[in-house]
This record gives sequence, C-alpha cells and structure tokens, in this order.
Amino acid sequence: MREPMSKTLCWWASVLVFFCTAAVPAQPAADSVTVSGSAAYLQRMAMPPDAVLTVRVEDVSRADAASPVLTETREPFGTRQVPIPFSLTLSSAAIDPRSSYAVRATITVGGELRFTTTRRYAVLTRGASNQVDLILDAVQPAPPPGRKVSAGPAAQAAATSLGFELPATFVGVVPCADCPGIAQTLTLRADGLYRLRRTYLSKPEGPFSELGRWTEEAGGKVLRLRSGSQATLFAVHDDASLRLLDRLGQPIRSTANLDLRRSAAVDPIRESLRWRGEFLYLADAATFTDCASGLRWPVAMAEGYLAAERDYVQSRSGPGAPLLVVLDGRLEWRPAMEGEPREHLVIERFAGSQPGATCDSPAPGKARVATSLQDTYWKLVELDGKSIGMTSTQEREARLTLSSVDARVTAFAGCNRLSGAYVQDDNGLRFTQMAGTRMACAAPLMELERRFLLALGAATAFHIEGEQMILLGGSQVLARFEAVSLR
Repeated sequence: MREPMSKTLCWWASVLVFFCTAAVPAQPAADSVTVSGSAAYLQRMAMPPDAVLTVRVEDVSRADAASPVLTETREPFGTRQVPIPFSLTLSSAAIDPRSSYAVRATITVGGELRFTTTRRYAVLTRGASNQVDLILDAVQPAPPPGRKVSAGPAAQAAATSLGFELPATFVGVVPCADCPGIAQTLTLRADGLYRLRRTYLSKPEGPFSELGRWTEEAGGKVLRLRSGSQATLFAVHDDASLRLLDRLGQPIRSTANLDLRRSAAVDPIRESLRWRGEFLYLADAATFTDCASGLRWPVAMAEGYLAAERDYVQSRSGPGAPLLVVLDGRLEWRPAMEGEPREHLVIERFAGSQPGATCDSPAPGKARVATSLQDTYWKLVELDGKSIGMTSTQEREARLTLSSVDARVTAFAGCNRLSGAYVQDDNGLRFTQMAGTRMACAAPLMELERRFLLALGAATAFHIEGEQMILLGGSQVLARFEAVSLR
C-alpha cells in the first residue's frame, strides 16, 4: 500500500504544481519595464490576414539623427482586426531619465506600408504613461508604375526654377541662443505648401511646426517661406542644400552651421497640425482654405467634421459665405465624390470660429474661438487670493505670455522682465529656467515680483474659464489672469 499511496501523492503534487503555475501569469522582472496599449485606425476597412503590425519603442531625444530602437514586436493580423493590443518589455537599465522615448507603429501588407503613426506617443520618462492607445494614419498609395502625378503647371514651373524635384525635405541643426541647437526639418511640396518643424535640442518641449507657402525669388536662387506676417529666407546653393539668410535676404556672417541639406527620404506633411482658415459648406460639400498658404482642400466628412458644419450653419454671415475657423487636423488622401482619390483635410478637433472675419481682415466683433493658453496676453488680476492692480509707482501691469512657436514664456512682474520655458501636457503646466533683469524698484513692487515668481515656480496645472486663466498648484489657486485683446 505504501508504493501506490506514494505514487498517488506525487501525482496530486504534480497536478497542484501545474495548476498553480498556470493560474499565475508571468510577471515582468523587477528590473524591466512594460509598455502596452492598442493600435487602431479610424477608417472603416478590414485588413487581410497577412497584414503585419509592427510596434517599436524608440529613443527620440535627437531630432537630427535616426531614432534608435529599444525594442520591437511584429504580429500578423490573422483573423483579428483593430484595435489590436500590444505589449513590449525592456530593461530598466536601457532607459535614461534624461532622454525622451516614444512608441511608433506601422501596418504593412505584402511589404507595402498602409498605415503609420504620425503623432508622437511619449512613454517611459518625463511623466509619460506607459499605457498608450495608438491611432495610425493612412499612407497615400504610390501611383501605378508608369503613371506620373501632376502637380499643376504653376507648381511644376516653380519646381523647375528651384533646380530640384518636389516634394523634397531638407534637414539640419542651426544655432540656438540658449540650447545646443535647433534641429529643423523643412518639407516643400509642389503645390506651394511647406512645413517647417523645429526641435530645440536638450529641451523637453516640442517639436513645433509652422505651415505656410513658399515662393522662389531671384530666378530660383532664393527661397522665401511665408507664414502670416513671418518670413524666412534661404539661399538655394544647389539641388542638395539651402543656407539660411538674414531678414533682408543677405548672407549671415557666422562660423556656425546655417545649412539644411536634402534628405534622401521625404518627410510627408501628414501629422496633426493647428490650422486657421476659411470653411465653406456648399452643395453638400465642404472646403477649407488655409490662411497661411492660401491653398484649398475638400474637407472629409468624418471625425470632427460635424461640429464644424453645425457651427458654420449657425455663424455664417449668409448662404455661400465663408467662415473663419480654427481647428486641429491632418491632410489625408481619400476617395473623392467624383473621379480619382484626392487629398482631404480631416478635422480632428474643431476649436471655434470668428464670425464676420476672413483671412485678410479681422472681425468687427469678438472671436468665438475659445481663449488659448498660448499666444495670449494674460494680465495678472489676482495673486494668493488678493486682487492685483496698478500702483502709483508702477509703469506697466504684471502680465504673462506663452509662445506657441518655441515654448518660451515672457512676463513682467512689476519691476523686472522675466523669460524662461514652459512645459504643457493637457492641463498640466510648469515653468522652468526662469530668469530676468536685475533692476531695483520700490519695496511693494519687489514684493509683488517675489510672490509672482513663487507662484510660477509652484505651478502644476491651469484651467481656462472663458477669458480667465487660473494657475494651480495641485488643487490650490495660485493666481488668476485675464485675457487682454492687443488689437
């Protein structure tokens, strides 16, 4: 009896070991980190079983160099469709808290790229979450062999005078006043649209993108980039390089690098960008004319389109009249109502409108666009729960302005001018590298300045109510500001 009993006990022990092992999922080692989430796209279409989803974690700290891949996973779709979950595990020792990391994903079919992420999904450092849900954008299909895509006579003539084919992308690192350099990526399209992306090296903010229209001057020897009232000039050295000029179009005397060199691969303009232009809905179709470039696109009736149409019907000055709007969106090739696929503007978020205004003239009344944290003159009206007004010895009001171009903040605290940087993440807000002039003023103004600086240093978040911005430190109200029109 002892031998059968011994075998029975061993059998039950092995069963318990099996079930206990099966019941406890594998956990990542203590010295590893897991990045997980899902990947999806918004188009209503199914992928074939041989479609492959590739997800990578990359070091994106340097904009002027290829992004090293820390870890990668490749999975065929099989019978699945989006959203598809993913999980990547990497060693904690490979993560530098001073660096920036992001998740990038692509979907390929037969080796051909169909979808890719065009937005940065930060992970691992700088307070970013390691759980991300990726939205991939469709990639414009390549034209069939032997077929050329026409850009129109005017665009073709401009491309010929510049001496290189379009589209084209130029990259380089130019000098920066308070950082190691500004990595610039300039993409020129045959229709006259350009996008200039700037990344300030060793700074957590950015990148920052500028849209506008390019033109050539001096017989194709000078390239002018114009976005609103701002202009940037480059000398066209040859088909492979551009050199930055001063505002008058003259050479800059400097030993520093001022060149952008042509990239072998074109960086397409597909990411989500802030647009300002004229929306027009007519005959069951909508168009958008960009103020910065003057170019016009059909508007895709998807995602945030309905909010734009409703606001247009309510706010337009009359049937067939354009309405000036502000929105976040991207350019994407989609089927047209008639003929071949066309590039559309896809509205991701409708920000608001300005009735009665056009790209060329401001509205007589107040804009209905929600007050923006950035590029707004914020007048200080309350600090530490006490109202703030002008004193008899004070020449200017205390104020704050956050630039959308370079993530810089400028302020006047009652006595001295201040400048620094800021980091915004949704409603999170903090100020860094604050510095200022060193003038001495009356004691009340110096005290105001001291309290103002303390509030900026303690800030962690903000909240906008109408035309008032509330600066928060945790749940505590540190200061209140009012938007001031500069027109």
